[in-house]
Amino acid sequence: MLPYASFRSLLGIRDFRRYYLGQTMSVFGDSLTPLAIAFAVLELTGSPGALGIVVLSSRLPMILLALLGGAVGDRVSRRQVMLITDCVRAVSQGVTAVLLLTGHASVWMIAVLQLIAGAGSAFFNPAAQGLVASLVPKDKLTHANSLLGISRSTGQILALGISGVLVATAGSGWSILIDGLTFAASASFLYRLPRTLAAERLDRRTGLLGSVADGLAAVRTRGWLCIWILHVSLANMLVIAPTVVLGPFIADEYLGGAPSWSAIGICYAIGGLVGGVVSARVKPRRPLVAATLWFFLMAPFPAFLALPGWVPLIAAAGLAAGLQQSVYAVLQTVTLQQNVPGELLARASSVSMMGALVGTPIGMALAGPASVQFGARTVLVFCTVTVLVISTVALLIPAAWRLVAEKPEEPAPLDDAEQKKVEA
Repeated sequence: MLPYASFRSLLGIRDFRRYYLGQTMSVFGDSLTPLAIAFAVLELTGSPGALGIVVLSSRLPMILLALLGGAVGDRVSRRQVMLITDCVRAVSQGVTAVLLLTGHASVWMIAVLQLIAGAGSAFFNPAAQGLVASLVPKDKLTHANSLLGISRSTGQILALGISGVLVATAGSGWSILIDGLTFAASASFLYRLPRTLAAERLDRRTGLLGSVADGLAAVRTRGWLCIWILHVSLANMLVIAPTVVLGPFIADEYLGGAPSWSAIGICYAIGGLVGGVVSARVKPRRPLVAATLWFFLMAPFPAFLALPGWVPLIAAAGLAAGLQQSVYAVLQTVTLQQNVPGELLARASSVSMMGALVGTPIGMALAGPASVQFGARTVLVFCTVTVLVISTVALLIPAAWRLVAEKPEEPAPLDDAEQKKVEA
């Protein structure tokens, strides 16, 4: 059963409600863009290599600038950082859309504009982790992140269908234009948040590079966080990235092509939606251990792809993979927000984000050559075995078990006095 009362009480908090509405629209817009960008570049060039350059241009800044983004997010008003980066991304996506709709776009233009958008994300995402922790009480963080996860998955499900229709009928530029408009909408909601929000916790005792060093030290001295970051990085590089690359190939060769892969993708997104609901009720005593155990649900997905057969069975495995991803992400986010001091939260989140991102392009780059050398099915079997190995090893490390939640969360609806306060 959905925790309606807890979600309703969260949305009764005025500032969180504004943030939630802005992010719900922005996530929907973001989910429209990957398909639109892919088909726009392929229409311009017909070259997978050109598409790879554009995709890399959007992701590389998030890797290279993540630590700097985290340091800025702990030194400057997080609201201000997020507001500026939303405006930057609104402009970059808006210009991309206009160039495509007017027929003046070229690959290098799209690559530069997506590089700018990626740089904005590198500063926005770490600041967002700290801002959420400032918007809601600590005992409501699980439900807050679950609610954001539910809206993210719902937006992805809707966008998968809408983007395909827009690209096929009106053109890629319209999908990207909608993305730009949703960034503008998010900025308008952020603008309405208090200017002083979380400013009292920001750390300016050292210079910018010193702030980066302090963030790295904060992670290094927390063994549980190092384990978590390493687990995510290896999972993205050796499991998720190869599966994402080889899945469409398997679908094309054995499963009937794009319709089957689209159905599998929709089931994965539905799994994420279910995971958002489940994560609202998951309150483990040992969150890192629980998240690692949830990750075992990823193993059937590449395994069934390696033995392609009945599409509904693979789709069910995809649903399980989406479910675990959503629960895993909420557990990691909430644990960071509850166990890292507020003045270090953006920096610790940026290190975690960089660890997650850096493995993905490596895994994507290696998946193709590995499949040529050993076969796509063999690589997918390797992905399945990797899930079991890295998760088992993580569970054998004592530091994973030493991370214990302070107490089970029991979020309660706001009483009348609190309700009047937040709505004042």
